[in-house]
Amino acid sequence: ERKEAAALTSAPAEKVEAVEARAKKVAEDVKPLVSLESAELEAFATPVSLLEEVETQLKEMLEAAAEAKASIKEQMAGMAKVAKGPLLEARKELHKMEAKCATLSAQAKANVEAVGTKCKAIVDSKYGQVAGALRAEIQKRDTTVEKLFEELKGAEDRIQDDALCSHLASLEGFDMSGEHARLVCRHIEKGGIGKRKFCAFLQKFFKVVKPIAITNDFDVAKAKTVRKAEQDEIIEVLEGPQSDPKIGLKRIRGKSLADLTEGWISVVGNQGTPFLEEMQKPFYCCIKEVQLMPDFKIDGQEPVRALKPEEVLELIEGPKKEAFDPALRARGKACSDGAVGWFTIRDKTGAVHSEKDDKFYTCTSSVAMTDNLDIKDCKVIRKLAVGESFTVLEGPIQEGEASITRVRAKALKDEKEGWVTTKGNAGTVYASASSKHYLMLRETPMQKKLSSLSEKVRDLAKDEMVESMEEPKEESCPPEIRIRCKATSDGAVGWVTLRGDSVKKWSSAYKCLKAAPLHDTIATEGATVVRQLEAGEKTELLEGPTEDGGVVRMKARAVKDGAVGWATIRDGDGKRLLEPMV
Repeated sequence: ERKEAAALTSAPAEKVEAVEARAKKVAEDVKPLVSLESAELEAFATPVSLLEEVETQLKEMLEAAAEAKASIKEQMAGMAKVAKGPLLEARKELHKMEAKCATLSAQAKANVEAVGTKCKAIVDSKYGQVAGALRAEIQKRDTTVEKLFEELKGAEDRIQDDALCSHLASLEGFDMSGEHARLVCRHIEKGGIGKRKFCAFLQKFFKVVKPIAITNDFDVAKAKTVRKAEQDEIIEVLEGPQSDPKIGLKRIRGKSLADLTEGWISVVGNQGTPFLEEMQKPFYCCIKEVQLMPDFKIDGQEPVRALKPEEVLELIEGPKKEAFDPALRARGKACSDGAVGWFTIRDKTGAVHSEKDDKFYTCTSSVAMTDNLDIKDCKVIRKLAVGESFTVLEGPIQEGEASITRVRAKALKDEKEGWVTTKGNAGTVYASASSKHYLMLRETPMQKKLSSLSEKVRDLAKDEMVESMEEPKEESCPPEIRIRCKATSDGAVGWVTLRGDSVKKWSSAYKCLKAAPLHDTIATEGATVVRQLEAGEKTELLEGPTEDGGVVRMKARAVKDGAVGWATIRDGDGKRLLEPMV
């Protein structure tokens, strides 16, 4: 039994020894970096090479550990019922080997993670330097982040690490080791830097948390106040942050998105009081189709284009509040079919939709409609009854000898045309102009309630007549919050109104509303499923959203395991499968 027991443990023992040797090698190789702090850490020349080396070693060690565990499992398969003797001791030894493999694997992973942590510390110290150098270049060249991205990516769809590192090395006055620059590149985005990540890296934003002066100069002693930045204003960084050692202020040169005012602003006061708080660049997302308008004021504009559901919008200016005068509405009855509802006389922008029609008359007495103006030389077409209405086609005309007022009219009842006396020679009034009838100047909805957001009865056509049933009423219109934005899909720029049911804040983090496949290509037809996304799972947008044939897709990375592929945000039936987490 002793020989049998020794034979059972010898092969697994050799494999475990190999695992231990590899784990020891990882532990030794990480020491030069993980033992460093502060300036010594920042001076370490080859963090990327070391990280890549120990990541490879860890992968090989974990493969060796898996082999060792498989060997242990194979030897233990027939030992479940062993209760005593050398074979029992062998089984205990195999259990120890299994536990040792798990411990060595955990230690090696922790060592590699420690290298990652140290690399992150180096990135933290260099990240701002790289961003500052590139922002300074953009300012100096009077270009934009988007144009710099296009320049650096060349013929590729994203900026490769070598291209950005080479560009940084070419910047005058900028000194950073190639590996440190490469480490920053990897931190921005692995596998090449996409446009969204590049813009997010360079465009820094703050929110005003306490009102603070915007000045025309960095030096507070010399500066004049341009205006005061109010709470919740969003400030885009143009330069800095810079510290003033004389008075202990950290300041930036920034641009307020509220009104595009530029100037210097203190981030933190000399007593530590925070005035600005760093924030992510604001983006918005369309929930349903909305119109992108060219100007802030919404009256009388042709839209730039319609924004489709799930389109992402980059904030350029705002949010701004637009106030409105009350709209004027009336309840009435359509003369054509008797439909009853509320219609607009003047909307909240001041645009006139309908007006009183002075050519609309109502008979106050029974009166004849004749075929000729001359009362002495005419034939009666028919009698108009009290309350009957007609529209004036010509006149009023004063007939000389008879001293009566006549109009050429069209009866609404049967559209017969002829001449009607509105005022007799003794002053008797037979028909008078209505003060209750409104002519539609444009197509206007007739609605069930005073609110212009209420359900529609039908559309009133241009030139249609409506009789008001009560005095017009004002409809108070709350102010609207509007933003100037740029569609990330095609760069279209314009203004939209922020409403919870149409345009909301957006983030690149998406949650799966229901299980959905993650494909290897944007096209679903013929695509391979990378894996199934589960309901409630979190993903990060890498590219998109992209609409094709009514289906909205995005390239995403699953947070759980890093799986990358294309997922459907909204299907062809308009059903949402993923939504932004805000």
